[in-house]
Amino acid sequence: MAEPERMSSYETIEVGTQETFARVIDGAAIDSFANAIQSFHPIHTDGEWARKNAGLPDRVAHGLMTSALMSRPMTDLLQRCDLKTVLLSITTKYLRPVVCGDTVTTTVRLAEKMDPRKRVRFSVECTNQRGEVVMVGDALEQVID
Repeated sequence: MAEPERMSSYETIEVGTQETFARVIDGAAIDSFANAIQSFHPIHTDGEWARKNAGLPDRVAHGLMTSALMSRPMTDLLQRCDLKTVLLSITTKYLRPVVCGDTVTTTVRLAEKMDPRKRVRFSVECTNQRGEVVMVGDALEQVID
């Protein structure tokens, strides 16, 4: 696949520019995230418990883990566009659980440029391997020089 064309500044990045990244959310990834944030609710760590008590097919990823999946495609997009930013805020809405074994595809799209403060707002959508939307959200970034 050809290298995407590089953009060079806040002024030239176009609204609608997007990046996508897919990741299998397996048990090891959920365990690593649980260890990183020290959150061990059995809905995330015990498939039998999740089936018996929550009616889920297996344990599920933490909502914040799903939110964190926006980091990779957003970073890739910003690097491709030669932009340096700092994250100001994120807003997310979880629509379906991410079940152990799901493949989550995250798409970030530049939704708005906010002149003269040089802020950018990204829309975010995560879907599973069945094309079901599992999370939607926004991220606000401040461009720094």
